[in-house]
Amino acid sequence: MAQYEFQGSTVPIIRFTEIGSTNAEGLARLARGEIMPVWLVADIQTAGRGRRGRPWTSELGNLFATLVLPNPAPLANLAQLCFVAGLALRDAVLAAAPQLVSETLKLKWPNDLLLNGGKLAGILVEGGTDANGRPAAVIGFGANCLHHPEDLPYKATSLEEAGAPTAPDRLLEALDLAMAVRLNQWHAGAGFAGIRSDWMRHALGMGDQVSVKIGEREVVGRFENIDARGAMMLRRRDGIAEIITAGDVSLRVPE
Repeated sequence: MAQYEFQGSTVPIIRFTEIGSTNAEGLARLARGEIMPVWLVADIQTAGRGRRGRPWTSELGNLFATLVLPNPAPLANLAQLCFVAGLALRDAVLAAAPQLVSETLKLKWPNDLLLNGGKLAGILVEGGTDANGRPAAVIGFGANCLHHPEDLPYKATSLEEAGAPTAPDRLLEALDLAMAVRLNQWHAGAGFAGIRSDWMRHALGMGDQVSVKIGEREVVGRFENIDARGAMMLRRRDGIAEIITAGDVSLRVPE
């Protein structure tokens, strides 16, 4: 159980004009034994990264922020933070840009937020133990407020492109409050059933045929559910159920 209560804006913010990676900085602080939650926010990242070490384009005018969480939950529950953070980010975008239509914002398993079918934001959760052997996590958010990459194999978008210009600080303010609400709902994992239910209401591709790339292997099947741990439950074309804990999901299904 976490040793502190989240009350939104009581979590301090440390700002950087430029930094390699806010997540890397958060992990370094945990390794040094820092014991209080903190936001690390950068105008620009020079070594931003997404899942599996992929580079994350970092342009001035977008949001790059990491929430450092010492001792948020038992180690086995830390993976659930992807869903907590996804819901909070969706809540925050709607609060900061109320002109958006709720139905246009979808959560893509396990950690992307899509707007009108384009990737608006990504989340990178990294967990482990701190210098004292306690569970710890950092949650990195990269959100396209003003810019979005053009040279990607998938569609990306920004709040600016969607006609909902939003300053990074405005989104951060909303995200701070939303994370407080969702972390308290999650309650170190005891409330994951509610988080899971809320997440599935906004899930992209639920009930549809999807393709999931797992390393060099590709699995195609119907996205049926998310289990109690947050893993994807897929019904393959051959009728076999498969539980997927990590992978890249696409709605483009090969013939």
